[in-house]
Amino acid sequence: MNYSLLSNSLLVNMLKDSNKLAFKEIYTRYWKELYKTAYTKIHNKELAEEFTQNIFVDLWRRRETISIESLESYLFCSLKYGIINHFKSQLVKQHYQTHVSAQNGGLTENTDHLTLLNDLHKAMNNVIALLPVKTGEVFKLSRLQNCSTKEISQQLNISEKAVEYHITQSLKSMRYHLKEYMFLLITILLFYKS
Repeated sequence: MNYSLLSNSLLVNMLKDSNKLAFKEIYTRYWKELYKTAYTKIHNKELAEEFTQNIFVDLWRRRETISIESLESYLFCSLKYGIINHFKSQLVKQHYQTHVSAQNGGLTENTDHLTLLNDLHKAMNNVIALLPVKTGEVFKLSRLQNCSTKEISQQLNISEKAVEYHITQSLKSMRYHLKEYMFLLITILLFYKS
């Protein structure tokens, strides 16, 4: 079978059945274009390669549960949000480090606070792992990738009401499981705000 002649929708259906040759064709079809787009946005070869590879790793990892109406839109949307989240993360980290250093002037406290934030991040990932698969996907798209309810609905092929339900459930679970971190969050927000 010549996979290069197959439509995107057929390749996606075959991918859901863990067809490695279908995945290879998707990779071959879109890797270069995604890489060029990433490089144009960030002007860093290694980072552009990393973003592009991560898209395909995630696609393969989620192949059985993923719902894709337009493969091209899905891939480029994933790239867009990956880049946005990278820059947001860098800005937040830089702002936090600068602010803590200015407030405390000490490397020890800066390291302590970064360690606490890292612990919180790990705890949050543990809670996400406890969520039902669909709820976890919706939470990540909503809160970590900043997708709108409509975008999530289209990407996962579920109703907007279902998206809202999953967000509500995930936030309840976060509040319950991360109770011990509330003090840390309040301390950071109250004492280390700009």
